[in-house]
Amino acid sequence: MIPPLCFVTDPVAPQPVIAQALAAAEGGAGWVQLRDKTLPDTEFAALARALIAALAPHEVPLIVNDRVEIAISVGAPGLHIGQSDGDPAAIRSRIGPEMILGLSIEAEAQISAVPAGVDYLGVGPVHATGSKPDHAPPIGHEGFAAIVARTELPCLAIGGITKADAAAIRAAGGAGMAVISAISRAPDMALAARTLCNAWSDT
Repeated sequence: MIPPLCFVTDPVAPQPVIAQALAAAEGGAGWVQLRDKTLPDTEFAALARALIAALAPHEVPLIVNDRVEIAISVGAPGLHIGQSDGDPAAIRSRIGPEMILGLSIEAEAQISAVPAGVDYLGVGPVHATGSKPDHAPPIGHEGFAAIVARTELPCLAIGGITKADAAAIRAAGGAGMAVISAISRAPDMALAARTLCNAWSDT
């Protein structure tokens, strides 16, 4: 079951990553994804273990971004990979059948290459976002809807998502929203997460 709200951690936000994750969970985020492109593997693994433990009382699974071997070594519940992170079918074989596996989709043309074994898609960027300066061209709500229409996999919208996007994402058949700065840069992160959850449920 894909939650309506997934929080992706922000390594350069004012608050520490664990504080971000806990606030997001307290506000209703159903998943937390640990994303940090520059943290050394040893430190990333230690942070992943700490997050798994911190999130356990909230029953919120940790999704590891990109780092396949670390996801396996720490026993992460999930792994999210991008288009350049390797063959999803081979990665599924490596991680086994139980771990959640997500794949980023940046354009409609990529849908035809999604293999069996992927559990959900992270679709976007819907809007331009400073959280990932090298992102692909924004697809907008129409592009998101077009991708959702071509797959039976649940789709999480990502890329500059705010509460104002909830209605359009849900109307397009999206499974939920994945957000970074809408929570990590908010003065009250738990309240921001709760507001996003409410925007989804109110649509």
